[in-house]
Amino acid sequence: MSSLRNLLCAAAAVGLIFSSSTAEARFGKRSSESKQEKKKTHEATAVGDEDSDGDDEESSSRSSNSTRSRSSGGSAFFTFLEVLSTVSDVAEAASSVPVVYTTSQPVAVVAPAPAPAPAPAPVAEVTASTSTESSMPLMFRLGANGAPMGGGSAVDLFLTIEGQRMGVDARGTSLTLPTDDGSAGTDSINLGSMHLTYSMISHERIRLRLEGGLSMASAPDISMAGPSLALSMEACLLGDLDLELRAQGTAFPYQQVDAQAGLAINLAHLVLRGGWRGIYLSDAGLVDGQVHQDAFSGPYVGLGFSF
Repeated sequence: MSSLRNLLCAAAAVGLIFSSSTAEARFGKRSSESKQEKKKTHEATAVGDEDSDGDDEESSSRSSNSTRSRSSGGSAFFTFLEVLSTVSDVAEAASSVPVVYTTSQPVAVVAPAPAPAPAPAPVAEVTASTSTESSMPLMFRLGANGAPMGGGSAVDLFLTIEGQRMGVDARGTSLTLPTDDGSAGTDSINLGSMHLTYSMISHERIRLRLEGGLSMASAPDISMAGPSLALSMEACLLGDLDLELRAQGTAFPYQQVDAQAGLAINLAHLVLRGGWRGIYLSDAGLVDGQVHQDAFSGPYVGLGFSF
């Protein structure tokens, strides 16, 4: 009950932090005021070479932004396996030499009682225990989650490959949202990350990872990338029920905070999961000089495989 209360408190905190708020404009999208000012500027320009050059520059800029927004991150593969070995030495018992005492009486030979044989060292147990920890096989985790967010939807995919300590984690999220200016259609924001992971705690019932790498964001009018850090944990609560926590952040050139808390049920190699997720995004004014922010949160459900 204590663990369940802590989980509910964590989910409530995430919901409060990432509760959706009204932003001036969509993350990574030019505001309507900026577009109107550009339109008025072009209308006031005299007809001639300058106007045509301006139109060419604007169309070229839009084409470049559109091309960048469709760019996607690559993939990477990294594996690491720790190997430990243990060698045990077995001692041999030394033979004792009898002691002879000579007197006027008949010679008597006194020999000490034989020493008990030493107990054999538990070589087999040590070797088995060490080999279990050192030869831990690679673990593969693949999954997909879906969530209603910001009046639209969020779908994410992830792949994790790791050994005893080191691993690699790749994730991608696609957000489909209603337009913020009331126009027809939808806005699309794509997020991705590629991290190397190190397990500070690696145990059968709990794993705590520190992650670092690169994050990417693609919005309607801009695409950006920056350094990323994350902290993730998986802990066994009861039987096949696990607690999953993760928080990822990017400080520059844009800001991103992505946090989630949930539960997972392990059914052999199949994993069912669900919880709460929140995302905060800010383009730091890189699109048109105005800061555009978005905050989304909502419940998520997912399906995955673990090998």
